[in-house]
Amino acid sequence: MVRSSNPIPLRRGDGDGVGRRPQSHSLLVIALLISASLFLVGASVGATLTVGPDERIQAAIDGAGEGDVVLVEAGVYRERLVVDKGIALQGVASPSITAGGSGSAVTLQAEGASIVGFEIFGSGSEETDAGVKVLAKGCTVEENLVVENGIGILLQAAGGATISNNSVEKNGVGISLMASWENDISYNRISENGEGIRIAKSDASESITASDGGGVSIKYRPKSEAPVLSVSEIGFAAGRKENRVFGNELLNNGVNARDDGENLWHLGNIGNHHSDFDSIEEGCRDRDRDGICDSPLKIPGGYSADGYPVATEDAVLRYRAVSGDFELVLYRSTFSPGQKIPLGFKAPGSFSGRAVLILPAPGPGEGEDGTGAAAGPADAAVSSQILEGEKGTVAFTAPEEEGSYAFLMLDGSGIEIVALPFKVATPALEASTSSAGTCDGVIVNFSGAPGFEGDWIGLFAAGSGDDAPISRQHLDGESAGTRSFAMPSSAGIYDLRLFEDGGQKSLAKSGAVEVKPSAGVRIRASPAAARPGEPITVSFWGAKPASSIGMYEMTSPDKFMLAMQWTSGRSCGTMTFRAPSAPGRYDFRLFEDNVHRKHMGASNVVVVK
Repeated sequence: MVRSSNPIPLRRGDGDGVGRRPQSHSLLVIALLISASLFLVGASVGATLTVGPDERIQAAIDGAGEGDVVLVEAGVYRERLVVDKGIALQGVASPSITAGGSGSAVTLQAEGASIVGFEIFGSGSEETDAGVKVLAKGCTVEENLVVENGIGILLQAAGGATISNNSVEKNGVGISLMASWENDISYNRISENGEGIRIAKSDASESITASDGGGVSIKYRPKSEAPVLSVSEIGFAAGRKENRVFGNELLNNGVNARDDGENLWHLGNIGNHHSDFDSIEEGCRDRDRDGICDSPLKIPGGYSADGYPVATEDAVLRYRAVSGDFELVLYRSTFSPGQKIPLGFKAPGSFSGRAVLILPAPGPGEGEDGTGAAAGPADAAVSSQILEGEKGTVAFTAPEEEGSYAFLMLDGSGIEIVALPFKVATPALEASTSSAGTCDGVIVNFSGAPGFEGDWIGLFAAGSGDDAPISRQHLDGESAGTRSFAMPSSAGIYDLRLFEDGGQKSLAKSGAVEVKPSAGVRIRASPAAARPGEPITVSFWGAKPASSIGMYEMTSPDKFMLAMQWTSGRSCGTMTFRAPSAPGRYDFRLFEDNVHRKHMGASNVVVVK
């Protein structure tokens, strides 16, 4: 073990002679000041202790002082380290520390202790065994590979820690926080663990006892590893700030994340990448293509949510045709006549070929209007472009004639490799009726929509600007279909408009829909069959200013409601209930008010099973 220190040299300037004491006394004072300064500076800088592969790291820790750095050279160290001083463990060329299958490999139990640049493995599998265990305030765990432990990194009654830029792989639990607050867990790669990140408000090993000084304290067993914290120090959850979890990659863990508290799972707009929530199929949509899912991700276990989960390219709707290493891609399925078409391609690095736009041949039983899906002959191409290199984009112009078309990728010999269909159509929108009652549903038929993830239809007051929708619905990539809109509760003239990819310039507009006041009392629940906990939409008409709606078992008296909501002064509208957890037959009842419960009407039956 080699020890070195580098005190900062001090300089002393000349005085100006004002109020000067006798020279001998001045020199004594100056000497004392220099000695004190040297002591303070030396303490703040600390010494560096170097440990070689044939030495023990724990011996260096035991011999170190506060603020020292223990520099560990490459090698495998079979030790269970306890860092009980505010020192830094720094690895050179990733030395390995293994606990040998029992206990914790490294325990940081002094404020300000840190460990950087190690491979850490082989902890035991007991409840609090870990690769790195943190039991003190302000500790740092950075740039380590923590692999094949019971728990990779454990924070137990710890606060103010920085756990950053570690690779935490193939542990029972990747990173676990027990009764710990105000920690930053950031930019770690957490993969292939049984659980990725687990945050628990309480610690299963805690016990409440009388402290030596009187009153109550909370102790964490085993006593040899954990401090005794007074009630004022622990602060409980109410006095603590949340942990901040951001910038992490949570990849292919059995359960990526679990949190039974309310912690912050993003910093600003920096969230985490959850491999089970980064594509359209998993519920992540990135309509604006900003690399962030459009909706937050609720973290299982409590009330925390990641407001900015990372989206991959699979969260953006693409139209692709793939054959081996060859690919054609469009970001929309339908183009207007004469519109520019950017066609993306991928191919092996030295590829040279062509992309051709063709009118597909009709399929079996189809007419000659070009609606079939089969590709036509390449020599009947409408237009073509040269493809060269590994990837790129070429531009085409959509034909003036509406119908179905396709792009072919051909090799240098003219042999077809892959085909990608698309359509040419003019956007159109049509309401199913020109007259409706307030809050009635109106079906709107659409066609020729571009097929972007962000295409949408909005309901507007006639004559209003395109930036003021009353309600809106995304089309989620559909180029043709229907949507149902509930008309406003106020009589008037309205229309519906189609927009491209989140924009505010309409592509098509329906005819006017005149909305008149609805007559009578009605109440309707949908769907008629639901699973426990599933949302149930209740539509109502003819409510009074103080009306309420209750959810009931079919045979229950009016006073035994399962849930209740006020109509908030609306004469008509919708509200959402959650289906009860118990299977059975339920209905919804409309009352003039929730005091006298004068019955106004009941919905259809909803079966929960």
